[in-house]
Amino acid sequence: MAGNNLSDPTHRDGVTHYLAAVTAQLPGPPSARVAVTDELRDGLMEALETHQARGCSQVEATAAVIAEFGDPDTVAAAFGPELGAVQARRVAVGLLVTGPLVGLAWIAAVVVNALPPWRHQLIGPWLALPLVCLALAVAGPALGLTVAASGRLGRRLGQVVDRATLPPTAAAVAGLAAVVADLTLLGIITAHALTSPGSYVWAPVIVAAGASLTRITLAARAARRCLATRAALT
Repeated sequence: MAGNNLSDPTHRDGVTHYLAAVTAQLPGPPSARVAVTDELRDGLMEALETHQARGCSQVEATAAVIAEFGDPDTVAAAFGPELGAVQARRVAVGLLVTGPLVGLAWIAAVVVNALPPWRHQLIGPWLALPLVCLALAVAGPALGLTVAASGRLGRRLGQVVDRATLPPTAAAVAGLAAVVADLTLLGIITAHALTSPGSYVWAPVIVAAGASLTRITLAARAARRCLATRAALT
């Protein structure tokens, strides 16, 4: 076990290796992991100084401190829920900020080109538009649940469900829903351009498509990371 290795008094750089072992198992965004590592390092060094002030050698103090803090697996697991919540909240905030911007870009493209949702009944590829509405209907509550579960309300929710995995799970669902919405919109506009050739004002369409492509990339990556964090917490 890593813990047994690290607590070996012959290991001169035990604290550094201990921190590396814990950090390697921390989930969540890099900046949050760095903050946890710094906090843990401060605690380790403070405890190390305390033991040395009591007359312990550096080797003895290092071994005692590592034994007090516990196995790296256990320490990393203790920070896991907090880091998972931080990651999920950041994903939720990102989607909440970009959602209206992407939506306005598509509305502008539809209005400027007088596309079916603006003046006509849904026909052809626009029949898939309800799928976008369904994806948004899923994303909205998922985002709300993410924010709630990663905040104070999460403590109450923890009495009913697994609070550790709830925020990353909800954030992943919201991210995947955003991907579905954007892919559907891109498919609709592409099919409409191919089946209904005509003169278009392409600038707003290109802006909307670019916004959706960017969000697809970011949302898919965020959802994948949230799912990986969820798996690490189970």
